[in-house]
Amino acid sequence: MAVNADPQDGLDAATRARSGYAGAWHPILAAVEQGPGEWGMTAQYERPYAIVRLLRVGGELGYRTVTYAERSEDRELIGYFRTLRAATYWAHRHWLRTLAKPGGINGA
Repeated sequence: MAVNADPQDGLDAATRARSGYAGAWHPILAAVEQGPGEWGMTAQYERPYAIVRLLRVGGELGYRTVTYAERSEDRELIGYFRTLRAATYWAHRHWLRTLAKPGGINGA
């Protein structure tokens, strides 16, 4: 069987592959840039739940994620991360945990 060297064949294959693709949602889409190097994580109706900040430690760049509170001293550290994607993911996971009832599946 011969390989088709026509570039259009590759473009058509890519179009067919994308036609059934439904992109997944990621928590990074809930991040709203508030200023250079600072993102607020917002839930429905723009309710804030976390803050992500870009920072430099040593010579490395990273992100610090905290829960949202009006006063800085009321915020809780979620963690330090190397990527914005990871920082927003764990901020979102932390927020989801606050919505769930504590305990096992059967309430025990």
